[in-house]
Amino acid sequence: MPRKLTVTVLKDEKPFLNGTFDVADQDYPVIVNLLREVDMTHGQAASMLSGYMHAGDVGKVTDEMGKLAMLAVVYMLEAGETDIEIPLETGAAAPNA
Repeated sequence: MPRKLTVTVLKDEKPFLNGTFDVADQDYPVIVNLLREVDMTHGQAASMLSGYMHAGDVGKVTDEMGKLAMLAVVYMLEAGETDIEIPLETGAAAPNA
């Protein structure tokens, strides 16, 4: 049975994007092993997921983007998350504004 993470991106505290990420049983341990080589924080994983979902909403996402998103998904699952809300940072408060 695939492992699943449900993600809601909030804009102005309201649902903006929703998605469910499934990780196949055979892929999960491989990605867990890759995570040992990656220095990632919870915030970075959340940012990667919201960025991936936003990119998919406005255009085409690449296979490479999907692979990076899966790293973030497994990071969240390993942290015990199954259903998360991520606030979308916009305006002057956004990190890259």
